Amino acid sequence: MCVVGAGLVGLAHAHEARRRGLSVVLLERDARALGASVRQTGHLFFSALAAGAALDAAPLARERWLELAQRAGVAADRGGTLILARHRDELGVLEATAADPARHARMRSPKRVGRLAPIAVEGVLGAFHAKHDLRVGPRSAPAGLARLLMKDSNARIEWGAHVHDIEPGVAHAGALRVKAEAIVLCPGADHRMLPAELWPRDNGLTLRQTQMLRLAAPTGRRYRQTLTTGLSLLEHPAFHAQEGARELRERLELETPELVECGLSLVVTQLSGGDLIVGSTSTYTDTLSPYSHELLDNLMLDHTREILGVEPVVRQRWSSTQVSLPSSPDEFLVTSPMPGVRVVQGTRSTAAALCHTQAELVLDELLAEPPAKMQYIDVRDMRDEAANLEGVHGHASAFGSRQPARY
Repeated sequence: MCVVGAGLVGLAHAHEARRRGLSVVLLERDARALGASVRQTGHLFFSALAAGAALDAAPLARERWLELAQRAGVAADRGGTLILARHRDELGVLEATAADPARHARMRSPKRVGRLAPIAVEGVLGAFHAKHDLRVGPRSAPAGLARLLMKDSNARIEWGAHVHDIEPGVAHAGALRVKAEAIVLCPGADHRMLPAELWPRDNGLTLRQTQMLRLAAPTGRRYRQTLTTGLSLLEHPAFHAQEGARELRERLELETPELVECGLSLVVTQLSGGDLIVGSTSTYTDTLSPYSHELLDNLMLDHTREILGVEPVVRQRWSSTQVSLPSSPDEFLVTSPMPGVRVVQGTRSTAAALCHTQAELVLDELLAEPPAKMQYIDVRDMRDEAANLEGVHGHASAFGSRQPARY
């Protein structure tokens, strides 16, 4: 199997292929993952998944994350999520959501909230505490999963390998050609850097551009739970279906139109070193802007100050881009541009939580197809030929002399 893209979605497919005993070549155009996977909060928000297939997959998805995190030496914090309610309508929506046992959540009193997290509880009516949600380091998790794959004798990562062409059974990356029975492309929002015939053709697809912040660690404060507010209820389908959700949106649009307009869904997570990752605002567009807006950062800072009760000090600012399909509650868009090839893109902020179970679904479907007929009978690594070395005839034979990994 050949996987293109070393973000969380691509790594999930590579690890799932190895779990099934397949040899894997992963091609990444950069020297390390630089896309949305390392620019998010690291929050795995299982409790906010839409009822149905997504929520049903949450227990296995969580188990896969914990298993791989342990093997990769990646910290997976089990503190869960605290969604703070400051209005009666927010409290009502959260109480209705917590009533679903599949979400492993319960409501907490303001006094209990103050014991769980060192935050300002004045004005807080209660909180939704989802105990099964996880948190991983947004920069350390992709790196750790990649290192784990690189230690595997039946896997190979080619960094700096930009894929410029795909045909059934063959991926072309400069002088490198990889022959594989199955090819999965995980380009994130950069699908336009792939050949045009591989682009998703869904007319509702757009781009979601976010702004995010890293704040200095508040002195002596540890936040085990990921913190968020009633604004997050506007983003996730789990809350849309509850009674009172429409009235909640109408109130927020009336009282805080600037926050709704900029798509602020505040999430605060703490890194192992103590600094806080805060995100994010959302701007939907077909054409990315190269500019950040100070107003959006200030709105995030004001909201963070209100929650934490401390004056935040900014260390870093950045933006991130994901694809979005507003008309669909699904976490992923999967397209099949040619036999034996899938393009997999996360379309919601909760996609990272389900990336491993999504990989299972994609491989189930892809490997059930007959092998793709390929043009090239002998696929070689032209870089080795340039060095007068023996070429590689299909990536599977490249692992022929190695001992299989134990999965």
